[in-house]
Amino acid sequence: MAERIYCAEAAADDPLAGTAVEVDVWLLLEYRPVWKAKALEEGDLAEPARAWMARMLDGFAERGLKARAQLIRQPEVDRDDVRLLAGIDGALHMWSGSGYDFLQSLDLTDPESLSRGEVISEPQYFVCTNGQRDLCCARFGLPVYNRLREVVGERAWQITHLGGHRFAPNVLALPQSALYGRLQTGDVSDFVGRVDRGELGFHWLRGRTTYPKHVQAAEAFSGRNGLRLLHVNGDADKAAVTFSDASERVHVQVRRDSAPAMVLTSCADDAPSEVFAYRQADAG
Repeated sequence: MAERIYCAEAAADDPLAGTAVEVDVWLLLEYRPVWKAKALEEGDLAEPARAWMARMLDGFAERGLKARAQLIRQPEVDRDDVRLLAGIDGALHMWSGSGYDFLQSLDLTDPESLSRGEVISEPQYFVCTNGQRDLCCARFGLPVYNRLREVVGERAWQITHLGGHRFAPNVLALPQSALYGRLQTGDVSDFVGRVDRGELGFHWLRGRTTYPKHVQAAEAFSGRNGLRLLHVNGDADKAAVTFSDASERVHVQVRRDSAPAMVLTSCADDAPSEVFAYRQADAG
């Protein structure tokens, strides 16, 4: 029998910077039963809740915002209520109800509905553990989730597919809207310390999801915390990105490789796929 190849091990040298999915609004709904490979599309979530999610996604799209719906859970926690979290505009909001009916009274595209949610100020950590979607997500994600539970308690959640199996374990941190990859159990205390202080964990950073991929890469290459995006000159292939902090402007040049690398992007793939990485470019 051939030895199993895990994509996260096969792609261990694939660069992280600029690989996060682009998302303006995260809609995270608690759902405790077993997740299928495509958890929302194929799962047993009640049709009214599924339809509500679809309305929210359409509503945000009409406003020019990229929204993404995910399922979350905390298997160790026994409670009666169901929770909904929404990450939007740099804030994290939470609502709860005894079932899913409470969703029907919410329109998260309406600022008034948003204002009725509890604002969660402490960072929450969402670890992709959906092994039905990709083996690496469970194999590498579950140990990191368990370690996060030891460090941050109920601020740690399991979440469905975040994209980028080959970067497992993948961890989304909200409200900073940063997606991280290859976080190891031994890294968790250091990682949490940084994020809890309002910093980015650059060693594991795939990108801030509210930015386009080339801007994600530029921020990752900067290695600087507290930056505000000022200007982007160029496009996804080559760009000069300008940030600012409290004291100065920071300029970062990025380019996307013109030739692809061949990378196994999923454990289910029969062969590697073409992947184009971002690099920091010289000025000029």
